[in-house]
Formats: sequence, C-alpha cells, structure tokens
Amino acid sequence: PLVASPAECHGMCYGVEAQRDGWSAPRIVAACGSQARPGYDSMTADEYEDAPEVLAAKAELLVDLIRRSTCCVVYSGAGLSTSAGIGDYASHAPETRSGAMAGGSFRSPLCAQPTAAHGTLVALHRFGRVHRWVNQNHDGLPQKAGLPQEAINEIHGAWHAPDNPVIPMSGALREDLFADLLDCAARADLVVAVGTSLSGMNADRLVIDAARRAEERGAGQ
Repeated sequence: PLVASPAECHGMCYGVEAQRDGWSAPRIVAACGSQARPGYDSMTADEYEDAPEVLAAKAELLVDLIRRSTCCVVYSGAGLSTSAGIGDYASHAPETRSGAMAGGSFRSPLCAQPTAAHGTLVALHRFGRVHRWVNQNHDGLPQKAGLPQEAINEIHGAWHAPDNPVIPMSGALREDLFADLLDCAARADLVVAVGTSLSGMNADRLVIDAARRAEERGAGQ
C-alpha cells in the first residue's frame, strides 16, 4: 500500500476527517519508477487503487458534495479518455490499468467513442448539477456523449473545431476561453477533477482556487 498520511492518501476531507482516517491506504496495482510527467510538478507513474469499501465511501461523499453544490465545475484530463483508447502522457507502467492501448483497433483517435464516465458526467449536466465542463482533452468525447457545445470549455483546443485549434505547450490560450476559465475559478464551490495529474498547467487554477477556499472555510475563516 501507499505509505503516506491519510490526508496525503485521500485528501483533506474537511468535516469527515475521522471517517477518512479509518480508510485503508491505496494499494499499488502497476509499478513504474519513472516520472509520470518529466519536467512538470510530477511524481512517479506508479498506479494505485482504493479498496472497494473506501471507493464506495468516497462515492457517497462525492454525491453529497454535488447535491449541495450551487456551482459545480468538471475539470478533466487525459486519464478520462484512456479507456476510450486514446493515449495519455502519464501512463508508463508496463502493466498499466489506463486502457490506453485499447485504441490499437481503430484507424484514428477521432474514431474513439465516449465511455461510461463521459456519459455519467453528461447526465449530471443534464440534471442541472454541472455548471461548466473544462476539458483539457481535444477529443470531443463529451459532445459525442451528448454534452451541448455551450456547456464545455475546451481550454487547450479541439481536434474537431476549426475555430479552436489545439494549443502547443508554449502557446497562448484563447482569450474568451481563458476569461471563462477565470470566471469558473472564481465562482466554483466544487471542482470535480477527473483524469488529470494537476502537474502545473495554467488551467489547474480551477482546482487550486477552489481548494484554497475550502481550506479557508475548514480553518474557520
């Protein structure tokens, strides 16, 4: 299992720290000593998995957070689409559980289809539980799953949108999308980060700003 404190293993979990402290540490399911994202704020590419009962407890807490949220923002990265067969930058373990190799059966990543995770997040939007989906991926899978275009901010560009070309690592973000990102970062009372390593991208401020506000509330400020 991962050798770390409960907060390092599972997060701060403000208000339910006692429950968190009783959870077992995640266990390693794919070992890899190399860095997940060399050159970024990264760590090793080892892959971990929660015990089923811990995962179920976390799911219950997430449901409660989403129900209580008035401005929930989804923030997704490449890990959301690996099970659709689209490769990522961070999965290097020889026995990776990411599913990225599944894409070998289609001619182009443009042929990839949305996963159950995409469908679940789209359903949350359909029921009014998601204000905006900020997607670092270029694949258009949320839209294929039924998300309206106006609900998504493809902050790093998109393969299917001539007006929003993919941004190189040294490039500048599109001004209107960046303004929307800043608005989401200021307003969100819950950010659900899915499939992103949070390795220091500009858009990571979504999570950082929301976490900082939660920390201040947790400290009684």
